[in-house]
This record gives sequence, C-alpha cells and structure tokens, in this order.
Amino acid sequence: MGVIRRGANGGFKGKAGSVIGSSWKSIDYIKGLYKKRTKPATEEQLMQQAKFTLLMRFLLPLKVFIRIGYGQRKTDTHTPMNVAFQENLDRTIAGDYPDYTLDYSQVRIAEGYSGGTTESATAVDGVLTVTWDTVQNTMYEQKEDDLMYIVLYHPGIDQFLTAPTPPQRADGTVDITLPNHFQTGQGHVWLFTADRKGRNVSRSVYLGEVALA
Repeated sequence: MGVIRRGANGGFKGKAGSVIGSSWKSIDYIKGLYKKRTKPATEEQLMQQAKFTLLMRFLLPLKVFIRIGYGQRKTDTHTPMNVAFQENLDRTIAGDYPDYTLDYSQVRIAEGYSGGTTESATAVDGVLTVTWDTVQNTMYEQKEDDLMYIVLYHPGIDQFLTAPTPPQRADGTVDITLPNHFQTGQGHVWLFTADRKGRNVSRSVYLGEVALA
C-alpha cells in the first residue's frame, strides 16, 4: 500500500484501473486490487494466521479499554487497536501450532508510565474485590480523581466483566458483584489508570489468576 505525499491532483477515492484510493485521518492512500489466492497457504502462513486470529479475538471485546490504554500511541498513522495488537503479538502467544494459547500474564491492555504501586484482586462469595494504593506520585502527575479501569476475563465462558462505573484512585478499593455464571472456575484480572481526559495513562498491571468459585 502506498501513501500519497503530494501530487498535481492530490488524493482520490474509489477504483482507478488496478488501484483503489482512500483516505484516513487526512492521509491519502493507494492500494492494489485484491488478487484471489491460487496457491495453498504455507505452514508458516497458517501459523501466523492462527496467531492473528487468537489474539484479535481476545482484544476486540476490549476495544473500549484499548482506545484509552493505547490512545496516545502513534495516533497519526495507527489506531489504538493496531498498536495494541502489534505490541501484544510477540509476547503473548504461547504453545505450538496449531495449539496456540495466550499467556495472560503478558497481556497489556494499556501502555504508559509504570508507577510501581501495590494492587490486588480476590473473589469471595460472588464478589470480586480489587484494591490499590491511593498514594499519588507527583512524578507521574497522578491525581485522586484518576479513574481505575478494571478488567476480569473468564476463559471458561470466554467473557469479560468490569465495574459498572470506573472507581477513582482515592477510593482505594472496589467491589464488583459477579453474575452467577461467573462464579465458577478461574479468572484473570488487569488494572490500569487514566486521568479524566484519558491522556495520562498507566501501563496495565496483571493482578493474577483469581479463583471465582
């Protein structure tokens, strides 16, 4: 795919001969028409496709979080989802083809400063409790009204859960009531913070695997 930097006629949209013109974020692109594959995919291509499918299937439901967590990264030429996908691809895929799995401890849903605070997550009697340090680090411009974004993933039912309303840093803790179908097996929990404008964002922290039963 090519990028139109300048030209007598500027960018264009639609099909013109063997190329298609389009634009995104005021950048004009041209790309060739799709060509139907005539050769079977190689094993290496199948391996890459399997990795792409596994990771993207996991990340897509997290789009609202990734938009905040990666919203400040390469926004001129890449979407937050593009950046999150590329930065997670090399470190999160485990196992051998075709039995790839995700290493949840390596997944990041936000990238930013690393504050080194203390966080924890436990589940008792159908309630997930997440706690964090309320001390504000001025080096990272933390504030008491920073929002705490919490994600729980249950691989057994392939569903995500979060707090109905993001708590604030000053709260120090939040209780999330688990639906009945979440109260079984194990879950994985992540947490990251962002200011009210979503500009000062922390790196997401993996809080570990939590027994939900």
